[in-house]
Formats: sequence, structure tokens, C-alpha cells
Amino acid sequence: MFRPLALLILALAAAAPLRAQPVRSEAPIRETVLSNGARRYAVPVRVGHTELLAALDTGSTGLRILPGVLRPTDVRPSEDAETYGYASGSRYEGVASAAPMAIGGLAGVAPVHLIRTIGCYDYLPHCPASRTTLDKYGIASDGLPDEGFKAILGIDMAPGKVSNPLMAMGARRWIVELPRPGEGVGRLIVNPTDDEVAGFAMTPLAAPYAHERGGGLHDAVPGCLVNRAARARACGVVLMDTGAPGLAVANGRLDDPPWPDGATAELELFDTVGDVAVEAPFVLGDRDLGTRLSYRRERRVFGTVIYAGTAPYFAYSVLYDPAHRRIGLKARLPAAVATTAR
Repeated sequence: MFRPLALLILALAAAAPLRAQPVRSEAPIRETVLSNGARRYAVPVRVGHTELLAALDTGSTGLRILPGVLRPTDVRPSEDAETYGYASGSRYEGVASAAPMAIGGLAGVAPVHLIRTIGCYDYLPHCPASRTTLDKYGIASDGLPDEGFKAILGIDMAPGKVSNPLMAMGARRWIVELPRPGEGVGRLIVNPTDDEVAGFAMTPLAAPYAHERGGGLHDAVPGCLVNRAARARACGVVLMDTGAPGLAVANGRLDDPPWPDGATAELELFDTVGDVAVEAPFVLGDRDLGTRLSYRRERRVFGTVIYAGTAPYFAYSVLYDPAHRRIGLKARLPAAVATTAR
């Protein structure tokens, strides 16, 4: 038996044109700086006839929209309950529905989470959702009133009731090129050509997280964070996440305090046979580049997790390949060269 949301998607999709081949398209990724100096990234999305900016989050799944944003004709509400939460502790409750939408040149019908209330999980009672009222709350705002975004676009490859809208609209793979500090605009390339995906070093999704339904660590890949000067390393799984700037090691066997600002570290990512596929060096302590390092303990996750945040995206284009359950990285041109080329 079909669930209500599945029936709704099928009904809306029946009226949409069929495409035999995936269509390549691009959408801009825009940088926003909050009043506290934190950098956030967003993509223009059209839902029904409403245009909005949605926070781009490669560490979550689904398009989720705060109340008061859409027109009644943009989406058909339902009573199919949906709850979704984030590592910050924020929890959104509402209903799952479906709507016609467009992201760049990609258009179709996709599921959407219509948020009705916000709150915090008990283990993080002072999460960003607790710091202001719903009418002033913005997603990815750190709880600052009247900042952030009214929607979040989660594009990891995890399944879920409200799944990745790119995949729902026919995307077979996509590339994230995050704008580096000062560039202003990057690119989300949907259905890149074979030429565009050539030269990427591919890494497999890491078990057990790749088997989780809707898990926030679904897109983690095997790897290590290495400080060769200190002869120290933390190895486990690595999560790259445009929605979580900063670098952190959870449950790692590293000596306190964290490696000092100015130290050189390397992020190693492994291929399917355990060889190093990517070796990304960076200097610790740069807030804008997401390389401030912290350590923490997390009882809710298995083993050592290296939260790489946004740092890898500034040096690499990142390719998502759900059909083969892989993520690829390819070195980008230096910032000055890239800006001149554009």
C-alpha cells in the first residue's frame, strides 16, 4: 500500500513532463555572513511560484521550510507527520508533503517538510531554536533573531521520508563548488557531464553509517586527520558538511589540548582498497576557512568521527555519486586564478 506522501508525489509527477536523459544544470551557491561573523551558504529554490533562499547543507537530507513562507497554492499540505533534527540539537516538527519545485535548471516534483514548530532535543536544551521566537527564527542563524534562512536544502545521499529533492527530480550526481571567503558565489552543478567528473579521486561511503536511514553521518567516508610534526593522528570516518563550519574530532585518541593554531594538518581519505585517495593539507586556526580544531566526546555516535565541516570544499570540488555510493574530490584552481577565469 502506498503511503499518503507517495500517492501525492505520484499524482503531481503525473502532470510533469518526462525526461529521457538527465539535464545538466547549475544553481549559484551564495555566501552570507551572520552578524557574529559566521559564514553560511544558500541556494535559490522555487517551490510552486515562490522563490526563496535555502541554506545549503550537505550533512542533512530534504527541503524543510519554516511557516509563513509559501503561498497556499504552492504546496498541498498533508497530515503526514514529519520530525527532523540536527547535530546542533534543533528539532523541526511538521508535516511531509510534495510540491513542484526548481533548483537551477532542474525542475520536477519533490517531497518537502512543512515545519510547524521548532524546539530542542532534551540533551541540548539551549540549541539555536531556543534562542528566539519562531517568527524571528532563521535556519543556520546560530539563533540570532531575523538572520539566517527560512528554508534548508539538505542534499546528502541518505534516504528519508522527505528525501533529497535533487534525486527526487532526477539528479544522478552533483558537484558542490563552495564559494571561498570573498568570492561571494559558487556553483551547484547537477548532472555534470562525463568530462566534468573526470579526474575526481573517489572514496566510498563508510559503514555502518552508509546503511542508516536518514542518519546525519550517512555520507561519511573513511579517513584520518594527521599531524605529522606531532606524530599524531585520528582515524575513523570523515564527514564533510557545508552546514557546519569548523573542524572537530569526536571520540579520537588525541592528547589535549587540540593541536595549536598555525600547525599544519592533513586530511587523508581512502579509496575502496584502503589506499590514500586524497591528501589535503591545511593550516589550523582559520575561522573563515573552517580550520579551527576542537575535540569532543559523543556517546551518540560509533567510533571516531572527524567532522571536517566546510574546510575541504575550499580546496576541492566535491562530487556526489549516489548510484555508486561514493564521494569524489578534485583539486580546485587557486582562488586568484579561479576569480580571473570567471
